[in-house]
Amino acid sequence: LYGYGGPAHSHIIMAAANQAASRILPKLVIAATAAGGTLFACHHLENQRRILDAKIDGCVSSTLPGALSSLQTSGVAIIDNLRLTPNMVNEVKNMPAANSIPTQLKRRQPQQRRRGPPGANMMPQDEPWRLSAYGRYHCLENHLGDEDIRVLEQIEQQILPLVQSFFREGDGDDESSESSNTTTKTTTSTTNTIIDGVYRSELQLMTAVPGSGNQSWHKDNRARGLSIIIPLVDFTPENGGTQLLLGSHNNNWPLFANGGARVIRAPTGSVVAYDSRTVHRGLGNETSEGRPALIFCYDRVETPPPGCGTLGSVGTSYQGRLVDILTGARNVLSPK
Repeated sequence: LYGYGGPAHSHIIMAAANQAASRILPKLVIAATAAGGTLFACHHLENQRRILDAKIDGCVSSTLPGALSSLQTSGVAIIDNLRLTPNMVNEVKNMPAANSIPTQLKRRQPQQRRRGPPGANMMPQDEPWRLSAYGRYHCLENHLGDEDIRVLEQIEQQILPLVQSFFREGDGDDESSESSNTTTKTTTSTTNTIIDGVYRSELQLMTAVPGSGNQSWHKDNRARGLSIIIPLVDFTPENGGTQLLLGSHNNNWPLFANGGARVIRAPTGSVVAYDSRTVHRGLGNETSEGRPALIFCYDRVETPPPGCGTLGSVGTSYQGRLVDILTGARNVLSPK
């Protein structure tokens, strides 16, 4: 009835099992508690919103040479003397595309954003506003009307000196590009040419609506390029201003580790420029108002974005998370 060994043998087995359980269960509880605590701590550290301090981090400049120096060192610059006037901001807000800007979350699936030379840089899309992450909407150039383009290209004239200086300064410096040996070369001509071999790879109006989520950490390009964001409202940590890992554009690990993840705080109309190789993400909007902005991106025709495949993008995402968590932990343990 009790199997081999009879009742006595069965009682011995049960006793041994109870003893093993009494030893193992407390360890499992401790391990589960530690794992849960670790996950909670990582989530907390990853959601810190340390502000980019203009004085300490030296990323604000009123001259082009100063901006270029900041871009070379930290990978980001805020250029005071290029800021849009209130009238220019109002003209953008009155564009036809701006009149249709989403103001609340919609139940739609995220779709991949892709950039590159004309003819290959955009996926066919019927909807003018594309969802790149939860609550983040983008109106790309192929959905902007003639009046929208006219207004935005007027603004572009104001930032072109920075763009041209950035690429002229970088001539011969692109050997540091991670994609120099992996990116397919192209000689596609384009009417968006800024200087020889450099074109506008992206022009868009975007917004992060209230309740939007964080983007994944990413680079706009593995090769050297320039991305420019112009806030149409004040960028703050609360409404999810862009968060960057300083020094990540050229693997400046001392700055990378010491600076950690910083959130841009900039007034309406500011010109925020960063090297396309800089690891960054847009944060979720925790306020009750949207966070619209303009985005201009410039790249070399021979190294179109993104310059990497799915595995490279996933690797960058996890690299950003790891550095964000580790530097966040250090800042908690040893606050400055």
